[in-house]
Amino acid sequence: MVIPDFGTIEGRFQVGGIEYAGSHDGEATYELSLASAGRLTFTAL
Repeated sequence: MVIPDFGTIEGRFQVGGIEYAGSHDGEATYELSLASAGRLTFTAL
């Protein structure tokens, strides 16, 4: 996973939930819930 202007987190994740909402003019929002499924590594940008 890349977090802009922060770094990257790598590892195994389990998806807990995904939500999508849309409005007029093609706008959309997304929400993602993840749980780590093991060891994670972080690399700063």
